[in-house]
Amino acid sequence: MLCDLFIFHKGKVKKMLTKILQLFWANTKRMDDKRIATLTMPEGVAESNDHQYTDDGNPYHQIDVYYPEGATGKLPVVIDIHGGGWMYGDKELNKPYCLYLAKKGNVVFNMSYRLFPEVTADEQLRDIGKALQWIRDNLDNYPCDKDNICLTGDSAGGMLACFTSVLSVSEKMRELYDVEDFGLKFNAVGLTSPVAFMDDGGVMSFYTKIMLGGNSYKSKKWAGYVNADKLLDLGPVPPTFFVTSSGDTLALEQTLKLEEAYRAKGIETQLINYGKFEGKAQPHVFAVLYPEREPGNGTIDAMLSFFRAHSKDTVAG
Repeated sequence: MLCDLFIFHKGKVKKMLTKILQLFWANTKRMDDKRIATLTMPEGVAESNDHQYTDDGNPYHQIDVYYPEGATGKLPVVIDIHGGGWMYGDKELNKPYCLYLAKKGNVVFNMSYRLFPEVTADEQLRDIGKALQWIRDNLDNYPCDKDNICLTGDSAGGMLACFTSVLSVSEKMRELYDVEDFGLKFNAVGLTSPVAFMDDGGVMSFYTKIMLGGNSYKSKKWAGYVNADKLLDLGPVPPTFFVTSSGDTLALEQTLKLEEAYRAKGIETQLINYGKFEGKAQPHVFAVLYPEREPGNGTIDAMLSFFRAHSKDTVAG
């Protein structure tokens, strides 16, 4: 009887917390809609939108492709995973950012994935794996250089990109997370303010553990691999570019901690920890929020330069 009562109240608390978080993210959407309305979209970018990467018709299983109009030859590929705390957003959230990446000479794939509470973070990794399979099978339909593919993600999307970069090289991790081999390897990865320590006892863990399914996640076979530093022995992690900022109240410490863990393992990294610009500290994922202006535009250029430095042609040369 007492056990049943505890389970009942635990379920009510979970529903209440989820409702509060949904209200928070609904307010975030209103602010993002206003911000995006102020941005100037780049001209000269071709779009191929709303491709279904599974056959279930779910609108969160769609992907867009952007590339410079009139592109000749093969262009580097950049795959982006949007943020939003695992429970907000879709590909439209990062579309301005991805259009600017394309304007700078890339074929860009911009995906949606299902959100919490419909799914937990591990299921989102499986969605992303399916999106990557679709990308692999459709590279020839666009001006893609299949030997030069890079991956990016910001905030929660940074965690998903970080984990996906290891899934690409680790059979063990694919088995733990039940992700099929999607057949893509990444020359380099860009992580903008990644929230990639899901249960390290820090303040963020209260939130991020919910995205894993609460304490019940500890019975999962992947339970020992929810903090990104625990993944680094599972395979040859690609060179990684990190971005954070002095005003990044959500992920400054996590980004610095993760970049330090990468360097300790001998993984090549580059870090931008941006200070103030015109007297103002830059916010969480500033380059994604405002890709058209400084300091976001220059930060994007620095990331793409890092990617180019690890392209197959550059490395071979």
